[in-house]
This record gives sequence, C-alpha cells and structure tokens, in this order.
Amino acid sequence: MNDTVLTPRDLNRILLDRQMLLERQTLDPVAALERLFAMQAQLPRAPFLGLWARLQNFRRQDLLDAIQARRVVRSTLMRGTLHLASAEDVLAFRTTIMPARDVTLPWGLKPTPELLDAVLAIGREHFAPEPKDFESVRQVLEAHGFEPVRPLAYATRMFLPLVQASSDAQFGHEPGGDFTLASTWLGRDEHEGPQPQALARRYLASHGPSLPADFSAWSGLKAAAATFESLSDELVTFKDERGRKLYDLRDAARPVGDTPAPVRLLADFDGAVLCRADRTGIIRPEHAPLVASKNGLIPATVLINGVVAGTWRIEAKKKSVAVSVRLFGKVAAKDRKAIEAEALSAAAFLSPDAKPNVAFEA
Repeated sequence: MNDTVLTPRDLNRILLDRQMLLERQTLDPVAALERLFAMQAQLPRAPFLGLWARLQNFRRQDLLDAIQARRVVRSTLMRGTLHLASAEDVLAFRTTIMPARDVTLPWGLKPTPELLDAVLAIGREHFAPEPKDFESVRQVLEAHGFEPVRPLAYATRMFLPLVQASSDAQFGHEPGGDFTLASTWLGRDEHEGPQPQALARRYLASHGPSLPADFSAWSGLKAAAATFESLSDELVTFKDERGRKLYDLRDAARPVGDTPAPVRLLADFDGAVLCRADRTGIIRPEHAPLVASKNGLIPATVLINGVVAGTWRIEAKKKSVAVSVRLFGKVAAKDRKAIEAEALSAAAFLSPDAKPNVAFEA
C-alpha cells in the first residue's frame, strides 16, 4: 500500500474537485450528470439547483430539453431512491444497482422468491405498455389476490427497471408521476448482467479517493473491498490519518488541501454531502444533527471553505423569490457577502423576472 497520507483537508478538496465545486464547469447537463453519475432527485428541482451550483451559464431549459428528449431520466437507483441520470447510465447500470432479492422490504415483509417472481411478472406486464402510477399496480395486485399489497407494490419500484415519464411540470417531472419500463420509454433494453467493476470506476471518478465502505454505502453493493482489489492494476492506494486504505483511479487529479474553496449553495440531498459513509470531512460532527433529520432528509446546505456551515431554503413565487439562510455560527464578512451573491444567483436562476429577497435567520 502507498504510504502517502491524505489529510481530511486533502480529501475534502479532491472531493470538491470531482464534484465540480471548486470551479464551475462548462459542460452540458447530460455530460455533467454522467460525470457525477447521477443526482438524487426525490425533489424534482434538486438536480436543477445541483447543476446550477456546478456549471457556468446553466439554464433550466437546458436540462428540461434533455429530459423531454429522453436523454435524461428519473429512476430508482442507489439506495432505492429516485435519481436523475443519463438514459445511457440507467440502461447500463440499473441491473447492477438493483438490490439483492433477499432484501427485507419496508413494513417488514421478506417475500419468498416464488412470490417475488410472481409479483414482478405482473408488475412488468402492467408497466410495459405505457406509464402508470403506483396506485394502479396496487389495484392489480389486489385483484390477483396478493397480500400485503403495499410492500409488494413497493417491490415493483425496487426491482423492475422503471423510469418516470416526463411531463410539462416546472422541473420536468411531477412529484409522484407515472412510471414505465426503461425499455418502453427509451426503446432499448437495459444491460442484463451486473457490472460492479465499471460502477466502482464511475464512483471513484466522481467521489474518490474512497474506502470500500464508502462505495458500499453509496451503491448498496456488498463485497466492495473485493471489487476494488479486482481493479488493483488500475488503481492507486493511499492512507487516511487513521491508517485506513483508500482507493483511487491512478490518473485522477488530486488537488492539495490548501486549494481555495469558494462558497457554494448545495441542493437538497446533494451527492457531495451524501457520497461517503464517513462524512466528517464535509460535515463537522457537532453539526451533523443539524443537517440530517431523523427521517433521513438532507436539506440544502451552505459550504464555506469546503465544509457545511449552514442550511438554506428558496421559495419562488410568481413575482418574488425568497431565500432564507441559517448559519450554524458566525462567519467572516466576506463569506456572508459571498453567500448573499450565490443566493441572488440562485434566485435569478429559478425566476429571472422575479424580485429576489435574501434573509439570514438568527
């Protein structure tokens, strides 16, 4: 193992660089999503704000056009949560990311293989012809005598390669929306075999250097250490300050810890905050309870010097946009000014013709 030690500050700056948060990039939104692999999208607008924080001259219409052209889709991916990703990546990696069949479903149900196969066969037939909502598949399962319906309907979301149909909604998708098979929506079948090594390469490109536990927490895949070791000819290793073995792509850029990091406003569930099992490099331990709620919600966050220093909210109305910032402590005047500038930029991005208002909460 390489004896080079990467400090928490080194790892922070490398992560920010991989996440395009040291300097805004000039990529188109599809290329940006592929560089990040995907962006969490329980809230349809979150990927829009996430790309605004990372790209120069990014317009909401740029991403909407890609969604309407079906180059970008909303699908259940890592950790069973909705993400926005390129169509190519969903087709290539949905099978890899799909959870193991022996998983216990919500509400404590662990279906037998025979039951799960029967449910998924009905679900596939139901969603294949055209987009439908999940209430309808519950009704179909109930009509076939399956019980309990709710967790079994949830299984169709988890195990079938579904994508959400786009709409004329403000951010391209309704909060609930209708789903169909990826092959129906995109006109091509998904890759059938798992590709854990290819997925690990993509993870390291956007989140490395990393522990196997980081990759496992992000992807949900087991045997992460074995996957990394199988790529040993392509990877380089380091140590962190605790002596743990970190893996990274051999030729990846690794800026040093004293690289300046600008103020950034990140969207809800941002991958830069969520991508590692150990988040202490970007969230101070004393602030962790202020960021992650008991139900797993991760609010939009404020980065100062690469570390979460507060949260923020933005509400766009017809004639005004209100931005509220809650900082965890005192900050330098220059950082407060930079936060206000970013907030005004976010307001202009969401509603160019509306009057912005930025308020710092006590």
